[in-house]
Amino acid sequence: MLDDFYTASITEALDFADTHHWTRQPPRSESARLRFLATRYADLGALASRLGAKPRLVKEVMKGRRSAPGSVLSHAIARDVVRLWQPRVRRRAHHLISTGHDGMLVHFKAWFGFTGAAGSSDDGRVRHITERLPTAYAARLFQARYRNADEGELREIIADAVGEAYFNVSPSGKLHMVALTDIVYIEFSY
Repeated sequence: MLDDFYTASITEALDFADTHHWTRQPPRSESARLRFLATRYADLGALASRLGAKPRLVKEVMKGRRSAPGSVLSHAIARDVVRLWQPRVRRRAHHLISTGHDGMLVHFKAWFGFTGAAGSSDDGRVRHITERLPTAYAARLFQARYRNADEGELREIIADAVGEAYFNVSPSGKLHMVALTDIVYIEFSY
């Protein structure tokens, strides 16, 4: 659905990871996708605002009179469908991960390390990291996502989780001293 998916957004990376748990695929055509999205919004104006388009254009694309001009609108439609498709299936998958039945793997390239003393091997720098997150952090991450937490809060949860796994920092230790910034890309698998 999203060819060559690549994002620096934790929210979008979580939504994309959820696509691997779908039990059926979402609509393929843009008009069918828009009809699905229209059922999730109060009115066409709210949907158009979310997609960054004019209501008239959204209505014409929805009715199949024209295609979505440019890749920006097409990607906005696809990303919103990914965000809203099969919420019960995704909640079930999140529950299994949060209760320890499955694990969550995070892979990213970003500035990562301790915010403390410079010059040590733990000092912050751009790193490529792949780590399995402790179950408690996966649960925190999903709960924050459900309440639409901002990227800063999600980034802090990931930093603490990877800090604990990567640096073997105890939960009572130096959490929040580990920073994750300048994300080039991030992806999850579970």
